[in-house]
Amino acid sequence: MAEFWVYENQTHRYVRVHRRTCCMCNNGRGIHAAASGHNGRWHAAETREQAMMLAQRLGQPVVADCATCGS
Repeated sequence: MAEFWVYENQTHRYVRVHRRTCCMCNNGRGIHAAASGHNGRWHAAETREQAMMLAQRLGQPVVADCATCGS
């Protein structure tokens, strides 16, 4: 099971790194039950280091840890 998730918001051009237990992440399901997937997508990572490397490779101008869980 992935311990970290990277959320890429393609509409607002940012990336956030979350712990799987974060209430904003919900183990890669997010907070919107019926999300369309048009605004963003979730990417799984086993370690924080892998999550940060993935976040950087996505190419969005803003990359940060989640303000809720602090990943």
